[in-house]
Amino acid sequence: MKPESTSDTDNPLLPCREQIDKIDHQILSLLVERQDMAFKVGQIKKEKGLGVFNMAREAQVFRHLKSKSQGYLKQEAIHHIFSEIISAARTVQQPINVAYLGPEATFSHQAAIYLYGHSTLFRAAETFEDVFSLVEKGVCQQGIVPIENSYEGAVNVTMDLFYKYDLKICAEIFVRIRHHLLSQSESMEPVKCIYSHPMPIAQCRSWLRSNYPHVPTQKVDSTSAAAIIAQKDPEAAAIGSRLAAMTYKLNMLSENIEDQPDNVTRFLIISRDEAGATGKDKTSLLFFLNHKPGALYSALAPLSEHNINMTRIESRPMKVRNWEYLFFADIEGHFSELRVQAALKEMKDHCAILKRLGSYPEGGMVWD
Repeated sequence: MKPESTSDTDNPLLPCREQIDKIDHQILSLLVERQDMAFKVGQIKKEKGLGVFNMAREAQVFRHLKSKSQGYLKQEAIHHIFSEIISAARTVQQPINVAYLGPEATFSHQAAIYLYGHSTLFRAAETFEDVFSLVEKGVCQQGIVPIENSYEGAVNVTMDLFYKYDLKICAEIFVRIRHHLLSQSESMEPVKCIYSHPMPIAQCRSWLRSNYPHVPTQKVDSTSAAAIIAQKDPEAAAIGSRLAAMTYKLNMLSENIEDQPDNVTRFLIISRDEAGATGKDKTSLLFFLNHKPGALYSALAPLSEHNINMTRIESRPMKVRNWEYLFFADIEGHFSELRVQAALKEMKDHCAILKRLGSYPEGGMVWD
């Protein structure tokens, strides 16, 4: 590559760089002005007793900004940039604490950073139940948990916890899962055992069979726990994220080893508070049916009658009753809509239990 000229007069990049510097100063000045305005908003929220994090408002802001995407500034870049700007604005109001399944650099942690930005206070929890417990007790204002993967299906432990805890879903985020083989070794040959959470191991089955047919895999609590093991043992490797490689200073021996390139996990944000309506929302439900013929049909019929689309339904065995099942469903619309209220009121007549888990903005784009 040809080196740049050292003479200012001979350097054709100089006018462009001067213009970029000028634009950067304008941007910085506007960001300072925005922070001042965010502080004023925070003062008003405190006076009115309002929460700092308004998922509905932020979803509307992102949707509007991304609609202005043009030229070389793509929607994903806009979302990343303004996620950090909004995260910084929250710090001058009242920082929120967000719980996730730890240790640091799990996919849950990565999803939380995407959604909240780096200026947020994050707290690593040892188990999914600890995430729910921290939010229920008010130690953290919100928590993030995986609910389903596009190839491995539902995360059953999360569904069970929604039955046990009285918390609300206030947001969702979709994250494309990129798995990498991580190790302190500089080559693949020394690896004698591969560690990871059961789901990433399952999502990389074909690659593991082709590349390490005789190397055992060991299941651990999280991808970050696997990375910590690999950090200490040169003959160990972990399946984990790029964030885990950076956090634990590991080499990425092989990148994108997931069997399906469009591998996506859906995460839910849990809170003690509800999210307002945005005009493009979902409502999640948990229900248990009376044990009689046609019970499921009767329970779901009001959705069709009120022209409400159901986007997902899962069943889960009840832990306290053999051969009886809880159902989890997502429907389009917000509970503030009269048609949704009417449908759920009619559904309740056909259910032994009907629990509304929350209404919240649709997740939109997949983060990569």
